[in-house]
Amino acid sequence: MNKRPRHQRVRILVGGWIILASTLAHAAQWVVVSADQATLQPGSLLDGTKPLKLAAGAQVTLLAENGKTLKLTGPYTGIPAGDAGKGAGANDLQAIASLLQGHRESASTLGVMRGFEGNDGNLPPIDADTSGVRCLSTDPVVFWRDKIAKAEEVKLIDDQGRIIATFTWPARQAELPVPASHFVDGERYLLKRGDKEIRLLIHKNEGPATNPTALAAWMAQKGCEAQAMALLQGL
Repeated sequence: MNKRPRHQRVRILVGGWIILASTLAHAAQWVVVSADQATLQPGSLLDGTKPLKLAAGAQVTLLAENGKTLKLTGPYTGIPAGDAGKGAGANDLQAIASLLQGHRESASTLGVMRGFEGNDGNLPPIDADTSGVRCLSTDPVVFWRDKIAKAEEVKLIDDQGRIIATFTWPARQAELPVPASHFVDGERYLLKRGDKEIRLLIHKNEGPATNPTALAAWMAQKGCEAQAMALLQGL
């Protein structure tokens, strides 16, 4: 009987494990961001190595750790295609899963701007109508208001009471861009809009906002849950 030398058998076994490990790494995990007419629920974590079955008419949006999104419509049976490899943070998907499982209602009930409909994962503007924690990750920072009939004089004031900048918010304009350089990570600010005072605790993400998984997870962990939900709904 013709047998391979032992060192060749070892190389074959090692090579097989490398191929298997590579396949599993690319399969990784998906988190269900949205689901319509499906048995899956938002926040469910899916094993990327196992087949997924969707009935006719069912729709799901999946998100991978590296930021890749995948939209599937039933009838569908198979292993979700595409590279769902690992991103920068090993716990990002779990953070998003926990967020979605805790907030199955729409993002509008969490104080997210009613005028934001989502745009391919673009960052939503920041609510300037209510006080709270806000996460900044772009320059300029774009504030949003609900009532737009009148022009407003806006003052940005730091925690020591010093006026950092003043702006005019034009009438019939919902959004107001403000330079990100006015804000420091971890600091508190007062946004004074006429007789209305909005108090904000600011967190800044200095990294590139290119991976929606990492960005949404960071927002959720910093307490900016409404922003994270709006970002995910825009995927």
